[in-house]
Amino acid sequence: MGRLRAPPDAALSRAHYAELADIYDASCSHILGIRQAAIDALQLRAGETVLDVACGTGATLPVLARLVGATGRVIGIEHCPEMAVHARHRIDQHGFEDRASVIIAPVETVNIPTQADALLFCYTHDVLQSTAALANLFHAAKPGARIAVVGAKLVPWWFAPVNLWTCIRGRKYLTTFKGFSEPWKPLLAYSPNLSVRRQFHLGTSYLATGHYVNAITQEKNRLPHNHIEPRL
Repeated sequence: MGRLRAPPDAALSRAHYAELADIYDASCSHILGIRQAAIDALQLRAGETVLDVACGTGATLPVLARLVGATGRVIGIEHCPEMAVHARHRIDQHGFEDRASVIIAPVETVNIPTQADALLFCYTHDVLQSTAALANLFHAAKPGARIAVVGAKLVPWWFAPVNLWTCIRGRKYLTTFKGFSEPWKPLLAYSPNLSVRRQFHLGTSYLATGHYVNAITQEKNRLPHNHIEPRL
């Protein structure tokens, strides 16, 4: 019960994923279609840069690399070294070393060496509940960057047995259930137009999309239409 409102626990998450690394792909076979829906929603183009946040074993990295082409760049961010080993091996297997890479670091402190055109959040609940992680990610996002986020969520309270099953299944994949009814809400600070587009698995999974609106643009949008900015 203490995990209902607790902040994410990075050390616990790394320990869980270290145990899951070798079986992770098999355990996620039921979300293949959801992952693809998120990638499709990004509408990636050749030459673009995309961040794969908490990329895990890198299941989406080759797909993203094909879409951005030889002039594009895919950056996976993963804080669990055991998971990242699989992700890097997957990149090598597909021959995408020239356009895809994996950075092993906490999302809160990772140094992202470029500005992203798109961000993919695929089952990254702990990241979404971390204010520091989101601030760091969007510091490396271009204004207007496209966002696609998929993950698990709770359904209305009257489906309590379904929620219990969702929490039991997810206990190894996340370390907090804070915000689990609407996991995407912290992203609204960066993407006010972000909204849920589709639901899956009887409503226990979702796809939300939007665009990054930086602080300067948000402030301009709040100004009255007859406002005249002072000349410098």
